[in-house]
Amino acid sequence: MQIKTTYIEQDSLLSRTVEWLRYPLMLLIVLIHTDTTLLTSMPQDGLSAIFYYITRTIVRVAVPMFFIISGYFFFRKPDIFSMEAYWAKIKKRVLTLLVPYIFWNYFVWAFQMGVVVWQGHADWIARDTFTLPNIVDVVVGWGEGYQGMPKAFQLWFLRDLMIVCLLSPLLHLLLKNRRSYVLLLLFTVFYLMPWPDNWHLIFMRFPSALLFFSVGAYWGIHNKNIINIVRKIPIWLSALLTILLLVVHVWQCMTGGHYIILFEKLFSIVAVVPTWQIASKIVERQRLKPVEWIANSNFLLFVLHPTIIYYLLVYPFGGNVSNTPLHFWIVYVAELIVPVFVCVILYAIMVRIFPRTTALLTGGRSGKNKNAIFASFL
Repeated sequence: MQIKTTYIEQDSLLSRTVEWLRYPLMLLIVLIHTDTTLLTSMPQDGLSAIFYYITRTIVRVAVPMFFIISGYFFFRKPDIFSMEAYWAKIKKRVLTLLVPYIFWNYFVWAFQMGVVVWQGHADWIARDTFTLPNIVDVVVGWGEGYQGMPKAFQLWFLRDLMIVCLLSPLLHLLLKNRRSYVLLLLFTVFYLMPWPDNWHLIFMRFPSALLFFSVGAYWGIHNKNIINIVRKIPIWLSALLTILLLVVHVWQCMTGGHYIILFEKLFSIVAVVPTWQIASKIVERQRLKPVEWIANSNFLLFVLHPTIIYYLLVYPFGGNVSNTPLHFWIVYVAELIVPVFVCVILYAIMVRIFPRTTALLTGGRSGKNKNAIFASFL
């Protein structure tokens, strides 16, 4: 009985850690996209640059964490993965992933064109914009102007997540073998290898989805508790390796090194472990829970933060901010705080006026629907 109780407690800790982590990790995603023309127009040096590159490195742990948990909960239940379970999961993700993905890409597309027309520059819209291939490419991202991402570029995560979900029967077949760590090593090499010049950019980010979703899938398939796994590694060791890679990556950024991308990826792999260790300890000791009225705006923040940053900060203030460390950090913090503030208010209004539509546009994600949290972890 004691063993069963312990298992339930450990599973509960994992769920509570995941629930608490999702908003802080989303803030890191927002910080990833603060490298705007407004901010880069104010280049820094010395301590200001060092602190900036430290933050630019730390944020790289967010995407791997999202993919790992998505993969874990995709396979965690039911215990037996069958084709019936597969199709049930895929149908659920049509609502939690595909519908919001399609809507928000076309929303951003229409919003940007609407702004152009409102400014009196309708002639800037190319004549072939509304051809079928270009309309479809809004959600595909194959065209040269998209750089391998959909129109709402941050939604490449949902696109690649949907792909690995569709491939889940093959991944299950390959990962159910307990020696499948060899396959994970191959995925790691694929993730770390230099990007071939002749490959299309649409494939550039997929190794990230493949590796980290598969890591989570492996733990889910074999019924492993993530927190138990990472706690087997001494926290001093995981922290030391993470700090060393952080220092090297910052040094590469400061000196314009040739291995910036490599050390960024190495950091993103290693930093996953102390992130789990520290987050689970905080939740365990402090009994922390997310603030629902803030956390519920999580998905809205994900889909709207680049648009908010551009139209409320970059566009009105571009070229009007002097290059000083103080102004640099004010802009940097503003590019995080403003989208957070806007999305919290917008979500509160939306969910009050049309709650069902809001649930549809956010994939059913809310504090009242815990299962939706684990559907894609966004």
